[in-house]
Amino acid sequence: MDAQVCPFHSDEFVRPARMGDGSWLFVCEVGRGHPQPGPHRWLVAAPQAAGQPGLGGLAEEFGLDVELPAALAEHRGRWVEYGLVERAYARRRPEDFARLVTHYGHRELAPSQYTVSAFLAHTLGRLAKGGSVALRFGPATGRWSYNSTISWWTLLPSPDWTERLSWADADLEIDYLPTHQR
Repeated sequence: MDAQVCPFHSDEFVRPARMGDGSWLFVCEVGRGHPQPGPHRWLVAAPQAAGQPGLGGLAEEFGLDVELPAALAEHRGRWVEYGLVERAYARRRPEDFARLVTHYGHRELAPSQYTVSAFLAHTLGRLAKGGSVALRFGPATGRWSYNSTISWWTLLPSPDWTERLSWADADLEIDYLPTHQR
């Protein structure tokens, strides 16, 4: 994949790093001018061969086209902040989630350029493009409040935006990580 221009710096060409799922991670290291302080990161999905519908790589291996919507079903009729989807998936499929944490890491455990959270959110984004789930960006709360905005997800048909549940409103801890000690 060729370099791309940072969407916030028209003169900053960024070369990608290949991720384990075949996608490309771009990181603009300029420390200012982004919506959030510090580097700006974005993903580009791996191209799929013609006639090859669905997900590939680890997302396909773990059946995330079925498992992530099933995790969202726990909150049917509401928009939910990303962390609630991650928690619901981790509790539904703890062994699979543990393998993904081992593969990608998690910010709660140690700093990482690309985490299981990024992988799952990227996969949800691909499902949204395919019409399986709906995506909206909104305020980040609780454990994810270091972001100014975050992805919010729901099953279709999409409920009204007033029907939503944030991480902060759910008042939960990150108690689902396989190596998490409290």
